[in-house]
Amino acid sequence: MAESRPHTDDLFEFLLRERITDAVIGCVARKIRTDGELIARLRRFEHRARTERLSSQTLQVISSARRLLGDAPDPRHGAFDAAASGPT
Repeated sequence: MAESRPHTDDLFEFLLRERITDAVIGCVARKIRTDGELIARLRRFEHRARTERLSSQTLQVISSARRLLGDAPDPRHGAFDAAASGPT
């Protein structure tokens, strides 16, 4: 049985989620106080993810990362809004 390769977009999102998770775990585990740059980057990622209609799983990872770093949720989206992410 031949193995199927993941779709390029799926691979991109997988790697993005992995990198975000690793960065946040590193900050939390080492009790590193973020200087705001990581949070700002996550906000840009979230905006782009919504614009490009990335998966709800990717949006959730970004939202959780922001929350773990102490960033308040975006009031325009309130709690995580799966409908805004489009089809998965």
